[in-house]
Amino acid sequence: MRRRIRPLVYPEITQTDPVKNRIANTARRLAAPALGAMLAGMPSAAMACDACMGGKDPTLRPAVNGAIFFMLGLVACMLTGAGFFIRYLARRASSPAPAHAEFMNIASEKPNHA
Repeated sequence: MRRRIRPLVYPEITQTDPVKNRIANTARRLAAPALGAMLAGMPSAAMACDACMGGKDPTLRPAVNGAIFFMLGLVACMLTGAGFFIRYLARRASSPAPAHAEFMNIASEKPNHA
């Protein structure tokens, strides 16, 4: 049994091609500096837009603030609704069964006639 399980646990190591391995290592080693050089060559891509940096349009800031507060209000409404629903379920689970529930169980039972 040990001989059947051993290949599953310890798979045999396959021989890798050293040329392909060297190319992959070189690509990995050069990828981060190349990406950094590209971003350094394009500083406009890394800068924020006019709305975030306080642009020249005076009506833009109140509009952006209004949109942010509207989205925060939507999130607050959704979380409040979820909280009230959880509270409703907790209260309903802890309340006693209604009076007619006992009769529903009796009516659903089959009579035992011999």
